[in-house]
Amino acid sequence: MKFDFRDLSLFVAVAETGSISRASERCHTVPSAVSKRISDLEALFGTELIVRGGKGVKLTASGHALLSRARVLLEQARQLEDEMRRHASGMSGYVRVFANISAIVEFLPGALAAFAAKYPDIHVHLEEHTSAEIATAVAGNTADFGIVSELPTIDGLETVPFRSDELALVANVTHPLAQRTEIAFAEVASFPLIGLHTGSSLHQLLTRAAIDAGATLNWRIHVTSFDAACSMVAAGLGVTVVPRGAISPYIRSLSLAAIPLTDTWAKRQLFLCTRANGSLHAAARLFFEHLRG
Repeated sequence: MKFDFRDLSLFVAVAETGSISRASERCHTVPSAVSKRISDLEALFGTELIVRGGKGVKLTASGHALLSRARVLLEQARQLEDEMRRHASGMSGYVRVFANISAIVEFLPGALAAFAAKYPDIHVHLEEHTSAEIATAVAGNTADFGIVSELPTIDGLETVPFRSDELALVANVTHPLAQRTEIAFAEVASFPLIGLHTGSSLHQLLTRAAIDAGATLNWRIHVTSFDAACSMVAAGLGVTVVPRGAISPYIRSLSLAAIPLTDTWAKRQLFLCTRANGSLHAAARLFFEHLRG
């Protein structure tokens, strides 16, 4: 089987732009060469990948399957190139870690700083993802290891406890709920709610909790960070549910109240997640053990 990353890159460009001509512009390649590469791939795989038409191209079922695989391979190739470049420049290690937003905000800044001070030649590449995405990435070797808030359902993974956090309701001190000493999440449903983006682990957790409680959430605004959520709450636009440890700097400065949730799911255990049968390379093992300690 003979094809290269250039073939895959051109195919992805065609799929994403829906046009051979636009793909050729994006990849700085003449349209005839792009078309020839796609035809060669079709001949190689023995199946039609795109359907050409007057208004562009459409992917076949085989094309959609190849697109999914090609994106993964190209990303892995990019990471490999980046890692080798770092080795060539004198760096002795490169670690890929995926984590949810709670771990990134609450626990990793200090841990990363201490690790960088101890191992300045090891670069840690950190990305935010949901727990399900993290488990998939670890299983597929896109990440060396991950930090998740839910035990993965994918076979072949191992977890060890990392840290625990507690979710709390955050309200403006003038809000009717601000004087409560504790509250159940179902009681919050009728109030305008400030939430993280819909792809976040926390948003998915709250959505499931509302369904389990038979409640309908009154989402008002979605933001991308805990500090943005707190700013919206301080402005009187609603309440939010966030990890208590992540927003402690904003409680006093923004005149907010943090009320513990009585729901059992509000007390969460975070886990380090690795492949069960795949040993970590030296740099990844050092960082993994650093976090465990």
